[in-house]
Amino acid sequence: MNKTPVLTSLCREEDTNIRILMITVVIIGSIVGNSIICLLLIRFKTLRTVPNFLVANLAFIDILNAITNMPLMIMWYICKTLFLKGRFISWFIVSWYVFFMYLTVFNLTVLTMDRYGALVHGFRYHSWKTMHKAKIGVVCVWLLAAAYTYGMFMFGLHIDLGDAPVLVYRTQYLMKFGRYFIIPGYLVPFTIMLILGGIIWFTVHKHSKLILSFSSSAKQVKRDVETAKTIGLTSTAFFCMGVFPMILHNIAEIHGTWIHFLAFFLTHLNSMMNPVIYSLRTGRFRRAFTLFLREPCGKSQPHMNKSINHHMDVNLTTKNWSSK
Repeated sequence: MNKTPVLTSLCREEDTNIRILMITVVIIGSIVGNSIICLLLIRFKTLRTVPNFLVANLAFIDILNAITNMPLMIMWYICKTLFLKGRFISWFIVSWYVFFMYLTVFNLTVLTMDRYGALVHGFRYHSWKTMHKAKIGVVCVWLLAAAYTYGMFMFGLHIDLGDAPVLVYRTQYLMKFGRYFIIPGYLVPFTIMLILGGIIWFTVHKHSKLILSFSSSAKQVKRDVETAKTIGLTSTAFFCMGVFPMILHNIAEIHGTWIHFLAFFLTHLNSMMNPVIYSLRTGRFRRAFTLFLREPCGKSQPHMNKSINHHMDVNLTTKNWSSK
């Protein structure tokens, strides 16, 4: 028999300050880190590529998530603010929270698909992709996440628990319909990322042996290997901070425990880690960030000779691969 939790605490629990501090650090880190990514793409035209446009969309999603959902989570989950209650407010807060979860998941999937096309299909993909198609992809991410989230929450419109707090409504949403949407909405994209990541690793590992003896392609091989490692790191981070919290939510039967809080915390921590994983590990972003610190309002661009040679190597390497 399920017991409805009684919520009476107003930020007076012993561990409340520690939890608020943890979420606050993530809020600040998410806003600062992702804002830097957006500023770099605004400042430097040479960074406005298709994958970086997808990265900027992810950064924008994480900024909005840090500004809205994280402070609200402190209020309704940690402090259990009394005025956050009722049918309409609870439906809006919980659905908005879930909406950003799926925005992140779908955008990460598109990013993985982009890396798959660039590394596996090479020149054919580079000649096909355009910024216009990238913008269409971003619009599709938002529309798909909205359709999936609010289509799911149509099942929650009839749930009326009176003036029960948000946490009680959230528990009912999860029990009534939420858990049935986790597998297709979370685990399926994660599986796609794993499969594509495996294909990328196999392709890079296979063809790197063919061109390793050519000094002109040695740097390209190294970049491909690093990209494959980034994809693997991305999948691991997504599991640890996305899928794993979903498992913790199902294990932790008592709301308010450290295990249950850890599930929320890891999900939000992913927003702070995304800039590091997707952008700051690349040399172009590091050079751009250094130049931005020196000339925040200037017109100079990061040195692009290496990037031009890189794209030439991609085309030559792709032709070599296709001829094998």
